[in-house]
Amino acid sequence: MFKRLEVLVTNSKANSFKGAVIRLTAYYTAGIFCVVSVFTIVVYSLFLSNISATLERDHHLEEQAEGEESLTVELTEHLLDVLLIADAIVLLLTVMVSYLLAKKTLAPLAISYQKQKRFVADAAHELRTPLAVLKAGDEVLLRSERTVTVYQKHITESLDEVNRLITLSNNLLLLAKEDGSRTSVFETLSLTDVCRAQVAFITPYALTKKVTVEAEIAEGVSMLGNKDDMARLLLNLLKNAVDYNREGGKVLLRLTTNEREATLSVTDTGIGIAKADIPFVFERFFKADSARVVRHNTGSGLGLSLVKDIVDRHKGTVTVTSELGEGTTVQVCVPCA
Repeated sequence: MFKRLEVLVTNSKANSFKGAVIRLTAYYTAGIFCVVSVFTIVVYSLFLSNISATLERDHHLEEQAEGEESLTVELTEHLLDVLLIADAIVLLLTVMVSYLLAKKTLAPLAISYQKQKRFVADAAHELRTPLAVLKAGDEVLLRSERTVTVYQKHITESLDEVNRLITLSNNLLLLAKEDGSRTSVFETLSLTDVCRAQVAFITPYALTKKVTVEAEIAEGVSMLGNKDDMARLLLNLLKNAVDYNREGGKVLLRLTTNEREATLSVTDTGIGIAKADIPFVFERFFKADSARVVRHNTGSGLGLSLVKDIVDRHKGTVTVTSELGEGTTVQVCVPCA
């Protein structure tokens, strides 16, 4: 019966997890039913054996033995009825409890499966969009002769899209490694030096966006961690602060320490994030609002996901505070060395 039920359920792909719950319920129930059946048989057999041994020991009293044998048959029938009713009740309760346990057991898998489906769909969308732009631009150029200026403009725009694809691909690979429980080599590193290096690296990019990058970096701050990961974390935070800023805006990187914990904060004067969106900013491919997507087509929504993964691996915390239209501050706290 359970095998037939399994076949009927698994034929429906739309109810794959519901089918898995029913199958797991069936397996739980079958296992407990076997245990209960063996228990019932053992109890019944021991009862009969005990009664038979008692009758044989007292067989010299024939009339008493005949009376006891009649009573034994009656007790045996009652015992069998009681055992069968108890088994039926236990089996019914087992089905109910097994179904609840199966749902609870598979709930994390169902959530993970839905997240994976969403991740794949979002990744496909993010990859498809720049490719469609490149294809459309190339088709337009091929229809007729263009000026050198037009070709140069198209090549520049194409390079922007290619760079976006490269960034997206790299981020996807990094996230795949994190999901595969990638281990990082930790060492004592100078967080002060990492901050200065990333500020120097991002400054030319910020100038092209007409954004000023400033830094207030404490001296001698060190931590136990992976230097490449921390550099990537800072670069993502600084690049986001530049990309989602205004012309003439400012980005401030501040590093402070209280000897037990180092605090990194990146503050921008950009367009900000709505309070309703803040709890979701660390989700993969999440973009806070349509205005950001329209005005800034460089982001893939993976930067803060990478930041969260790196912070978690370094046993730190990350928080986001923002005011729509005023700016955003991302604060990271990690243990000092």
